[in-house]
Amino acid sequence: MKNSNSSAFIPSRSVLNTAIGVALCSSAWAQEAKPLPQLPTVTVIGEKASEFGLVIDGKNLSSRRFATNDTATLLDGVPGISLYSGGGVSSLPAINGLADDRLKITVDGMSITSACPNHMNPALSYIDPAALSQVNVYAGIVPVSQGGDSIGGAIAVKSTPPVFAKENEGIKTTGNFTAFERSNGDVNGVSLQANAATENFSIGYTGNTVDAGNYKDGKGKEVAASRYKVRNNTLKFATVSGQDLWTIALGWQDIPFQGYPNQSMDMTSNKSFSINASYAGSFHWGTVDARAFRQHVRHKMDVLSDKAAAAGFPIADSYMPMDTDAVDLGYSIIAAAPLNESQIVRFGHEFHRYTLNDWWPPLVGSMGMSPNTFWNVNGGRRDRIALFSELDTRLSKELSTQLGARVERVAMSTGKVQGYHEANAPFGDAYQTDSATFNAKNHKRNDVNWDLTASARYLNSSSETYDSGFSRKTRSPNMHERYTWSNEAMMAGLMNNWFGDLNSYVGNLNLKPEVAYSFKANVDWHDAELRDWQVKMSPFYTYVKDYINAVSNTSANPYNMSGILGRQSLTFANQNAYLYGVDISGKKLLGKAYGEWTMRASLSYTRGKTTNGENLYNIMPLNSRLIIDHTLGSWSNTLEAVFVGAKDKLNAVRAEQGTAGYSVANYRTSYKLNSSVKFDAGVDNIFNRQYDLPLGGLEYVSANMTNAPRPLRAMGRSVNIGISISY
Repeated sequence: MKNSNSSAFIPSRSVLNTAIGVALCSSAWAQEAKPLPQLPTVTVIGEKASEFGLVIDGKNLSSRRFATNDTATLLDGVPGISLYSGGGVSSLPAINGLADDRLKITVDGMSITSACPNHMNPALSYIDPAALSQVNVYAGIVPVSQGGDSIGGAIAVKSTPPVFAKENEGIKTTGNFTAFERSNGDVNGVSLQANAATENFSIGYTGNTVDAGNYKDGKGKEVAASRYKVRNNTLKFATVSGQDLWTIALGWQDIPFQGYPNQSMDMTSNKSFSINASYAGSFHWGTVDARAFRQHVRHKMDVLSDKAAAAGFPIADSYMPMDTDAVDLGYSIIAAAPLNESQIVRFGHEFHRYTLNDWWPPLVGSMGMSPNTFWNVNGGRRDRIALFSELDTRLSKELSTQLGARVERVAMSTGKVQGYHEANAPFGDAYQTDSATFNAKNHKRNDVNWDLTASARYLNSSSETYDSGFSRKTRSPNMHERYTWSNEAMMAGLMNNWFGDLNSYVGNLNLKPEVAYSFKANVDWHDAELRDWQVKMSPFYTYVKDYINAVSNTSANPYNMSGILGRQSLTFANQNAYLYGVDISGKKLLGKAYGEWTMRASLSYTRGKTTNGENLYNIMPLNSRLIIDHTLGSWSNTLEAVFVGAKDKLNAVRAEQGTAGYSVANYRTSYKLNSSVKFDAGVDNIFNRQYDLPLGGLEYVSANMTNAPRPLRAMGRSVNIGISISY
């Protein structure tokens, strides 16, 4: 079938995109007024961290890079943040129970969409921890300048910034080489950073490669299809002239394979190329920050051989090939200026276009998957254009506020579809009926969304800070929520699943945007020097109007059986829902005998339900952490205990399975031999505990028509070592 939307693939000429950054905008008026405080964020910058939740600091970030290639897992332990399990580099972060597309996630200012119908290539999978320089997390109350089309929070990650030589230094060269190995899964990899710069020009390269086998659980049993291989590369050019900084980055990724234990499919290829150009300039009146980007992704899925063997598939070279071709492109322009000594205002405009073709080639010789190409999404297009304004005001020495408003237009469309066969074949009548029904409808949808944010910070004294905030945030449905069309569950519906629950999902053209009303407070008590002790508490409440939930698919046809016991065909529908909970964290300096000792602790609780009393899916149970940090000169140590309660608040519609509570201990140590060489080591799951992941979904290979699938097993003990050499 010919692509019905020829404009879906746009030449790589520039299109502008804007994303306002609070830190950049504040710097514009630093000489005229003090920066205004924002609601709490997590900021992890190189070797130093300013934390919300006191779980991740710069030292922890540096020591944890060698233990993971999944950037999202670096946020594991921040109160309120949990992780949906995916592939080895593709976990999906959740903030206070809201995850995936409900969060605004950017990589160096680029809005990257999960092109895969299983969301195997989320935004954070395109940057390795080795390339990471900064992470900003906004939990719950998000400034409108940090992006729209989301309701749960925002995560903005940045790579290593360009390096320039000092005056009369000549050509400055710097770099870093890191090698690591992890015992569980026989993981090994290397990363390299290299930079050369003059006073005005910089060129830098960052690359990494990692190979991982299937990991084993606490009983030494292999978890099929958990292996992966990843290659990432970035080439960055930058020039500075006076107050102007110009940067252009070229990035390319190659993932030959990435297994997915909790999906019916695996990633068999993911190739992407991105170009990201930015400008930051300071003027007498304020600052300008502009960006333009384009990323093209070619993604393929099928079943890896070990999953096929474990599931008993008679497979030769191919089981069910699936192809995706997607493009994200956009631009942003923002300006920030002081109105007076106590106020700054920001104005911004951004545009983001996402185009998608999702097709499944016929399988020669197959009775069910031939002779036609199955078009899941044909010529899909999603355009988002936004305007926003934000005002920061310092009312007094103690009190500051932020007010923001944002309006967006989201326009979506897609072309005609078809099934593997249209008539006179098994499932033929089902495909023909469903595709004809879908093709007869108008596919264009236009949403006008608006966001509001109001927050305040009160500094009662040098040891007390109080924050409060309200926001109205809106998210339009994604492409697969609106446009997937086939009610056939065993092959078509099961492929459209980014939840790991092995149910089958069908889209809904009539979905409305989600609208979330959030209230959040934060109290922060600490000693005046922020050295001895600190306690934080953040209660929150969110009401979501038209929450996109799953309901039973009443349009299921006679060929609807999924082939997995207890699984069923579901469709998306709007319901009303609410979430509430609290995040608590604290730290205490224990003493300085034989080095400095610090204790950190955290606790998080989230509850989510629909207004008709149904539990929301994949809500992290009550969890807490106790951490002891020790430093002695160039030597640092961290001992961590993680406690997670039983998951027993289950979603009945999805037939969600519960998990038992568990506790796990981890240890990390780091030693700097000198200014250039650093050794890292650690043990995850020290006591080799066997447990199931609360947000891990279900293992595909454990299920069939007579056996219900089991929850995804966690990784057993892993001994990790790494060395880093800088110059």
